[in-house]
Amino acid sequence: MLPSHASPMVHISYWEFFQQYYTPLLREIDLLLKTIEAPISVAKTAKLLAMEPKAVKEITAKEDIQLIDREGFLQIMMHGNSSLCRLMQRECTCGSPDYYSPAQIAYIYGLQDGNVESAFRANDYDAKIPACDLPKLLSKIYIYIIR
Repeated sequence: MLPSHASPMVHISYWEFFQQYYTPLLREIDLLLKTIEAPISVAKTAKLLAMEPKAVKEITAKEDIQLIDREGFLQIMMHGNSSLCRLMQRECTCGSPDYYSPAQIAYIYGLQDGNVESAFRANDYDAKIPACDLPKLLSKIYIYIIR
């Protein structure tokens, strides 16, 4: 029997990826911002935004953020370069609409336009879908990730 060589690539739905990677961070961020009582450390900010502490320090210096409170945290997120920060920046650019077009979904989540449009057609969506249907649609779009 030949030895098994598992591929480092995994084919999963974008929704599975989102649930595994982004959802835990977003829950922690939400809880932190709702309950914040003291300044947030650079290390905690970096961990929650999936950034390096050095990058957080660079942003605080450049943007003259003296204290990482709720406002400072959001400001760092809007200038951060992690995939989570970029996703949130793109969502804010689109204004968090109640209905999303294929182009908006592709832009916000960094997906290929054709894959999003195919998922739209396969699920009988017209030009836009309600925000509440995003998980259903994103579960029909598959991506490759590295384990």
